[in-house]
Parts: sequence; structure tokens; C-alpha cells
Amino acid sequence: MLSGHTGDGKIRYSELISAVRHRGRVAEILDQLGLLDDDRAPAFEAWLERKLDGITPGIRRDVEDWIRALHDGPRTRPRDPNTVWGYLNRIRPILLGWSHHYHHLREVTRDDILSIANALQGNKRRHTLSVLRSLFGRCRKKGMIFRDPTTRIRVGPSNYRAVLPLEDNEITEATGAATTPATRLAVALAAIHAARSKDIGELLLDDVDLGDRRLTIAGRSRPLDDLTYRALTQWLSYRRTHWPNTANPHLLVNRVTAVRTCPVGRVWITRAFWGLTATLDRLHVDRQLEESLTHGPDPLHLAAVFGISPGTAIRYAAAARHLLETPAEHHDLHN
Repeated sequence: MLSGHTGDGKIRYSELISAVRHRGRVAEILDQLGLLDDDRAPAFEAWLERKLDGITPGIRRDVEDWIRALHDGPRTRPRDPNTVWGYLNRIRPILLGWSHHYHHLREVTRDDILSIANALQGNKRRHTLSVLRSLFGRCRKKGMIFRDPTTRIRVGPSNYRAVLPLEDNEITEATGAATTPATRLAVALAAIHAARSKDIGELLLDDVDLGDRRLTIAGRSRPLDDLTYRALTQWLSYRRTHWPNTANPHLLVNRVTAVRTCPVGRVWITRAFWGLTATLDRLHVDRQLEESLTHGPDPLHLAAVFGISPGTAIRYAAAARHLLETPAEHHDLHN
């Protein structure tokens, strides 16, 4: 690709398609050299076009403006792409239904919103109304509608399922499924340090300080216990043996990411625990609940130890308080 390059222009990604087999890796190198002209259509554009198909033009215009504002900003902080996708996926059936009767969102009435809300329950109702409020709030702000039909419709509180501790046999199944150095390290990080699978994948080599026995997870430094220390040293030995020359700065690597600089995917981290009750994310939740049961249901303590949001800390503290106040559980915990 570079044999006839003079250094004056860039190489288009479309040129790689017929010339290079592993064009993804070549494109990454060219991009780092400042020589790539990525002329591919963004995946977001193709997704948005597909999801807006079938929606009447007047409604589609306003919905597209709202989705692009969520995705790109600039006046508000752009949302996570998964959140944007989830928002439109949630209300797309509603928009298709309105397209049969209305030409614009300003024709939607409060009764239309109430009929949707009354057919839903729990968190699904709450989420749907929240998304519709976001849509109509944007339209009202931009002058696309005269009044917001979601105004004064109560969303309602979040209905979370009770958080219960994992059983010993469920934890044993998870540890039994961890048959590789990477999965054993992942279990230790989730079960002992309450690390999310996303945080595990994003850990860097610089986050590990074996000399001082410290580990930084999601920006918070924690002491290394003996079990996690052993799991870390075993993984680092495995990493050096299989990929001694990798330039990837992340702690976890595999055969795909060893020749790149990106983190491993969440599927790769969690696949070994699919179908189990004690998944990595469930172990993460169980560790936070255990902390609350051991040191008391204090949300400030949980927030300080794990760096979680106040709302999440209050939820785990409330679950622990409920368990501690249940006579049978109270008896078991003290025996």
C-alpha cells in the first residue's frame, strides 16, 4: 500500500478492501501514522437509517434530530452509544404506530401518552416514559411542538428486584468454570474487588503495582490480597510466555488484541460464566452486598470503598438492612 505513496496524500480505506486481507490491522497502523482516510460510512448512520425506516417523514425528522443530539451533542454531553440505541429501540414500535395516524409529533396528545403508560408496568413503564420525555423535551426546546404531552405524567419510582447473597454452591460453580489464568484473575477481581467486567477489560499494566501490592481499578487504588496477587502473577507469567513482544498496554490480552492496542471484548471476558447464576457481574454485586452486611448498611462506606454512585450505594445498603432485619438471616449471620 505504501510502495507508491509519495507522502502527500492519504490512503482511503476503500483502497484496502481489494488489496489487503487483514485490512483492519493495516488501517489501524495507517491511522496511527496519520495516513488513513477512513471513507467508510459510520455504523451509526446505517443503524439510524434502518431504525427510522417506516416512520412518517414529519415524525422522522424530529426523532432524527433528537437522536443525533443525544449521540453527538454538542450542547449536552453525548450519551453512551448503547444508551442511544436503547432509547430508539424502546420507542420505535410506538413511533411506527403513531405514523399510521399522525404526520407530526405535535399531533400526539396527552391521552396518547397515557394509553401507552397504562399498558406498561414497573421499570418498562418508567423507562418508556423517560425516553418519551427526552424526545418531547428536545422537540419543545427546538420549537417543533406547541406543548409537551408528557408533562405532569408521573413516571414512578424504580422497581428493583431484591438483592440476595449468592449461595456457596453458586460461587463454587463460578470458580470451577475459571479454568484459565485470565478467567481466574477475572473471578478474583469481581468477587474480591467488586470490579465490573468492563473495568476488568480496561485495566492497564500501569494499574498494577506488585512491589507495593496495590491495584488501581476504575481510578481507585486498592490493596492486593494474597489470592488476587497470585492470580495476577500467574496471568502475567502466562502473558509474557505467549505474547512477549506485545505493545498492548492493557492487562488482559488475547491473540486478537495482542497485535493491537485496544482492550479485550466483554464477551471474551464473560463467556466462561454464561449460563451460571454467579456471572462476573453477579459476583461484583455479591461482593458489594457482602461488604454492606459485614460493615453495616452504610451507603457512605460503600461509596468510599467501591466508588459507586450514591443511588447504587443506597440500594445495596437497603438490601443489607432488609437482610439483617429478617430474623432468620439475622440468626444465620451471627452464627
